[in-house]
Amino acid sequence: MELEQRTFQIDDQWSIVYYPEQPSGFSVMVIGDRSHFVEKDSSFWLQHPGRLRILEYLKECGYTLFSSNFHGASWGSPKALDLSLKLYILFMKKEIVNQRIHVLAEGTGALLALRLMNELGSKIRSVVLIDPVLSLKAQLEKEKENKFFYKKWLTEVSAAYEMNPAECEQHILDSEDPLIEENIPVKVIQVFGSLRKEQASFYRKIQLARKADLQLTYLLPEKRYKIPYQIQKFFNENEETL
Repeated sequence: MELEQRTFQIDDQWSIVYYPEQPSGFSVMVIGDRSHFVEKDSSFWLQHPGRLRILEYLKECGYTLFSSNFHGASWGSPKALDLSLKLYILFMKKEIVNQRIHVLAEGTGALLALRLMNELGSKIRSVVLIDPVLSLKAQLEKEKENKFFYKKWLTEVSAAYEMNPAECEQHILDSEDPLIEENIPVKVIQVFGSLRKEQASFYRKIQLARKADLQLTYLLPEKRYKIPYQIQKFFNENEETL
């Protein structure tokens, strides 16, 4: 029986490597949404049927995937970024893979992916974002519409950023959204239904600001099954140069 996955800890956080039967030498860092988790013997992506389908399909295509608990709902926090960099270094030391990775991020995981792109630069081959949250500031404005949930949301984010809620709120309002690293190919897969009205104009703004291409794919909810193929196709297009 081949080793299917291996778990280990970095900074008290469980991390995981998912092994393909026939490795292609390419790898993918997976950064999940706010409900994502990695435990000693399992992970959200192993337990959720839709995410498992993506995982299995990419493994069948030869990808070695790796992820971490990233301190739970991280919202792109500095400690999650620090952990993602340690994970990359450790993964490269232990596994026989190409040094340039793909990144696959979902929802709020996109906030961490953007920061990671700015840190790792050319070590990232390409990035796919599924229903991404790309602006903490825009998210704050949206959450504010519902007073009851806003308090809960702010508590979650301030815990991730290790600040008190008032300080964290000010920090978000004062901060600039991270720029998307220009030289890294990016694809956004947006499922209708999870698309907020301001999101489409936000994508257009990014497309105009970027010299590099930003591929946008919109899918109807019933076409979600196409997501694994869309991801693999984009990764594959960015593997010509080693």
